[in-house]
Amino acid sequence: MSIKRQGPFLPTTKNKNAAFYPSDGRLAAGERGEMISAQLIRQAETDMNGLHSACRAAASRRNGSAALRKEHLRAAEEFRKYQSPLLELWSAQAQRDIVAGSGGWRGTAILYLQISPRFFRSGYLRDVVCTRLKQASLTHSERKDVQDALLTSIVRRPSTGSFRYDCRLAIKVADRSFLQELRALCKTRNPWISGRAQRMEQVILRHAPPSFPTDI
Repeated sequence: MSIKRQGPFLPTTKNKNAAFYPSDGRLAAGERGEMISAQLIRQAETDMNGLHSACRAAASRRNGSAALRKEHLRAAEEFRKYQSPLLELWSAQAQRDIVAGSGGWRGTAILYLQISPRFFRSGYLRDVVCTRLKQASLTHSERKDVQDALLTSIVRRPSTGSFRYDCRLAIKVADRSFLQELRALCKTRNPWISGRAQRMEQVILRHAPPSFPTDI
């Protein structure tokens, strides 16, 4: 496992949905104009899950002896100190750049949405990403990428994050073709898929402007 200890990550008290924020002021890849890769996202997922599992295992043994209590503290510290450029998506600067479209953070946000990694508090981060993308003026290709990610999220089980944030983002990116694909999912016999698709369709139509093509 590749563990990076380039600087401390501290619990934030400013945002209840934020797990960590970078504290050393360095520029992340997205701030330098580089988009974070799918490989890096998957590596962060693997690293975080490994560290979290080790921490939980050590916690279950910590009452056995003083040595085991120290082992738990070491595991917790390893988890707390872990750093990946991906986690800088929590930063205020990255989130401003998602909305503004500057640097590589918007592309990283869309890729994060598409991959939907599962690690400690990744669902909260996904909710934040959905919110920022909803606030952004997306290009046509970005809108299509987000649509594909949302359609995939309907089918994905278990889900990541709160589905209501997907629905709110769907209001922003929905068009005739998206609604057609959504209604096809509504007709599937799988209750998980059809139920989520129907919920998203209802949210879209509830907030649709008068000009929106609902008679498909």
